[in-house]
Amino acid sequence: MSKTSKGSGTAGSVIALIGIYAIIYLVCSAMFIGLFHTEILKNMEVLMYRGIAFIVITGIVAAIVMGIVRKFWGFITVRDIIMMFVIFCCVNTTLFVLVPVTVERSVSVFMLSYMEENSDQTFTQDSVGEVFTSKYVNDYGAFEKRFNEQVETGTIKQNPDGSYSITESGKFVVKAFRTVADWFGTDKRLVYPNEN
Repeated sequence: MSKTSKGSGTAGSVIALIGIYAIIYLVCSAMFIGLFHTEILKNMEVLMYRGIAFIVITGIVAAIVMGIVRKFWGFITVRDIIMMFVIFCCVNTTLFVLVPVTVERSVSVFMLSYMEENSDQTFTQDSVGEVFTSKYVNDYGAFEKRFNEQVETGTIKQNPDGSYSITESGKFVVKAFRTVADWFGTDKRLVYPNEN
């Protein structure tokens, strides 16, 4: 009989722990999204970096909250506090890169959004291409934005004469991209532009 009650207690603790993880995750995820609507780190122009900073901040908050909850429920361990931080950061980094970062950078998102806003018209491939070049590239400064990101991240640097060169950090990034392209069979023209 004691074994059964012990087993029931353990099962109850596991269910309670899962519930605590879920509640803290959801609340801190809402906080993560909310931070984008504040002035915090507004000087970070690269969405990816601002998002990662917010993920770390809210991940720490999640771990602190788990630590506070631990004072009331003894079945929560230090491992759970660490796991809360790790799980929160890993899941939200994946979701952040897959959705908001893709929306901000994607040619497909722009193309579909433009066609939806003008759904009373039909298009040729060339006409959509012209809109992409005139609006996305020229009007919205897509190239300048990406170029400035690389200067900011240190993969390219400005020389005294005003020209730009790739840095050792940039060369390392290119090697990493080429390795990924080899592993997953992506379009090689993007990582070997002179050879195709």
